[in-house]
Amino acid sequence: MERTFLAADFGGTNLRAAIVNESGEVLYRTEHATPSTGTPQSIIVEVVELLTAAVKSSGATPAGACIATAGLIHADEGKVILAPNIPGFRNLVLTTPVAERLGIPVFIENDANAAALGEFRFGAGRGTRHLLHGTLGTGVGGGIIVDGKLYRGARGLAGEIGHIIINPSGPRCNCGSRGCLEAMASGVALAERARRMLELGKSKVLHELVGYEDPTAYHLWKAAERGDAGCEAEIRHAGHLLGLGIGSLVNVLNPDAVTLSGGLLAMGEMLVGPMREAMYSLAYGPAAGTLLRMSELGEDAGLLGAAAVAMERLDG
Repeated sequence: MERTFLAADFGGTNLRAAIVNESGEVLYRTEHATPSTGTPQSIIVEVVELLTAAVKSSGATPAGACIATAGLIHADEGKVILAPNIPGFRNLVLTTPVAERLGIPVFIENDANAAALGEFRFGAGRGTRHLLHGTLGTGVGGGIIVDGKLYRGARGLAGEIGHIIINPSGPRCNCGSRGCLEAMASGVALAERARRMLELGKSKVLHELVGYEDPTAYHLWKAAERGDAGCEAEIRHAGHLLGLGIGSLVNVLNPDAVTLSGGLLAMGEMLVGPMREAMYSLAYGPAAGTLLRMSELGEDAGLLGAAAVAMERLDG
């Protein structure tokens, strides 16, 4: 019989849990609002209760578990160094209380790293040995697969493609640097571009769409779809910058393929076209043959990625 695994995707809005088998089939799933208040310890207790309930409700006997979450993770210590989704989560071991309650091995992984391994094992990265995965959403993240194994680096920070410096004179990034790819071409960056366009009165269409709300990347995209050339230019420029960052990494890593996931991909060729063009314009020699693929796992990338991490860690 195939083993099953408890997979959890700890996001800023929802905590999703699932029972996944070795073939990547989701046998059971549940979703709850991410705890937004309380002390770190009380939130840990709530997470433990939710995951325990998922196992009981599914009737499964998982061989192991993995929690995928955004932030700086020390996977070997099972520790969240810093999680932007959960205020107060700093230097906390999250795996031990879950393991003690369930009696199974429990691991933790950065969500973009998990998505990379999920695509490699179950999705668009199947058939490759070396893979670069990018997550394009509110922020920009990534993961690297080398010889079929997730590459974490010396201290677990490998894959942070959002913090490549594109312009040292660019906007300040949340990490403290200036001109990071994330600060210039993420969902947050596009929302900031929309805000500046509104302040300068550059888009009547955007103004009508936003109304009294805070501008978002979605507003910018919808204005572009309605024919606003300025909004489309901002999106295409962001795609170009993403392509420069990814293309530079392709030359460094020489992967078989680049896979992409995340909400920004809904913008389609408006974003992906300039990204692809810029990426291949930088390709050096054989790197010009690097494949570019969109995610096959969609919203389940985090869950299936967490299951893939549990499998990899248990199998050595």
